[in-house]
Amino acid sequence: MSTKKKIDRQSGGHAEAYAHCCPWADGLRLWRTVPADGFGPAEHAAVAECMRRTSSTIEVWRAAIGGDAPSAIRRVLRMKRPPAITASTDLTMTVLLNAALAGSAGAALVLSHLLRQMPLDDVERRRLSTSWLAHNMPRAEADGGGIRRRLGRRAARVSARTEGEVKP
Repeated sequence: MSTKKKIDRQSGGHAEAYAHCCPWADGLRLWRTVPADGFGPAEHAAVAECMRRTSSTIEVWRAAIGGDAPSAIRRVLRMKRPPAITASTDLTMTVLLNAALAGSAGAALVLSHLLRQMPLDDVERRRLSTSWLAHNMPRAEADGGGIRRRLGRRAARVSARTEGEVKP
């Protein structure tokens, strides 16, 4: 049995759940079937097409669908953890996936966190969650130690302030 069908069956859905919606709706399933490093041009295009075909009259949803990472994060953090994967869960998580694929480190971190709480196969859930947790590692390394530089500047400022103080 393929992983995709196995996950759909275990999550309460059916492999053909979105068959009536057209091929673009298959992108709604990617957040729970493809690890972060498995997203190539076809998967990116599928998620983008889902977002292009999704609309809402609610402002925060419009922003999230449009790629605003804080809005997407706000939507998923307010979502109750489902006992089974539903169309609503797929849509909400795909909106978050879209933000993560656009480069939001926060969205990737929240996606990793929420994947650990979803009703998926244990091994698959851990594999997907870990992949998104590690998703931003290459960017952090390419930063060249930016956080270390910032911490170093902070330590220098603290040192400069306390240099003139008399210590007991």
